[in-house]
Amino acid sequence: MRKKLISVMLSVAMTASLLAGCGSEPAQESKPQETTEAAPEQAEGQEEAAEPEAAQPEEAPADNGELPILGAGIYSSTDNFNSYIAKSITGASDGVFQVNVDDGQMDQATQLNQIDTALAKGAVAICVSVVDITAAPAIIQKCQDAGDVPIIFFNKEITDKDVVASYDNLYQVTSTGGDYGAAIQGQMIVDYWNAHPEMDKNGDGKLQMINVMGDPGHTASQPRADYVESTITDAGIGIEVLERDTGMWDTAKAKEKMDAWVSKYGDEIEAVVCANDAMALGVLQSVEAAGFNLEGTDSEQYIPIIGIDALPEMLEKIESGEVIGSVLQDASTQGKVIVAIANNVSQGKDALDGLDFELDTDGSKAVRVPYAAITADNVDVAAANYTE
Repeated sequence: MRKKLISVMLSVAMTASLLAGCGSEPAQESKPQETTEAAPEQAEGQEEAAEPEAAQPEEAPADNGELPILGAGIYSSTDNFNSYIAKSITGASDGVFQVNVDDGQMDQATQLNQIDTALAKGAVAICVSVVDITAAPAIIQKCQDAGDVPIIFFNKEITDKDVVASYDNLYQVTSTGGDYGAAIQGQMIVDYWNAHPEMDKNGDGKLQMINVMGDPGHTASQPRADYVESTITDAGIGIEVLERDTGMWDTAKAKEKMDAWVSKYGDEIEAVVCANDAMALGVLQSVEAAGFNLEGTDSEQYIPIIGIDALPEMLEKIESGEVIGSVLQDASTQGKVIVAIANNVSQGKDALDGLDFELDTDGSKAVRVPYAAITADNVDVAAANYTE
């Protein structure tokens, strides 16, 4: 009965996201992601944790009797997780802001023009998942020139602390930790290895793995690749990395890469770790076409696959056993926090007024929403975040 309920919930969520993706606005997770209601970070395990509260912002009055404008943009609507953040921003803005989440189309010049347009229309705040983090100073200058308009960077963190410190009216919303969820992902691999000795197919005591990385230009890409491996080795498990290459966060690109790798290595592959769910789904398509994972964990030939984001389309594969799990990146809560901060600062309030979060003390000026491990044992935790 529980599985049927989850399936219905997922179907509704997936239909909504597809409909939202058909227009020019990518307001469909969550990668990133970062989707979801608050899902707090779990200690290296599969326990369910209580949801942090993200207060709904109060409506901000506009002088012309209309709602104020929130300028919003994602770097690409082809990124599943960004599309779910866009959906959350749109939903949280209802009755608070006029908003149209622009698609940067992976082109920084396009995104800069979109920001210019929003500021020209009188946007009281700008929130953006930037195409290229090196463009942050230019975006800051535009907001400053428009009258010190607040800016909230999300998903792609601006890691240059000097850039962050250069503008008082700047905030960031992202996920927890410099590992970007990869330490949890690595621990999930460790737990699976310890619970399933058959995972060591050749009995050499080492994990023969493939590491599918994200876009090299994204701040989360390299840390995820590094931390997942270091977490596994720190647990005392030796690894042999058969391949370590980028799938650019993209399902089709990951499938193309995996087609070559599964043909080369076949059943020698003991795990595939993917930096987001979109790539994990591409990897799954590839291995299933080669005869692996067709019956879930009961398959005669099985390659454990794991992702990050816990997207609705991934949850079905976790429940069926076709993949072993994912790490929930809470796009829904991130979107709500973005809108709440924009509403607060545009009214001269403290940025975190009414929110159960704190700014990181590392100079990033970031609100960090926790990740959570998702397996077949607690897939309903992630599913519940897509039912609004």
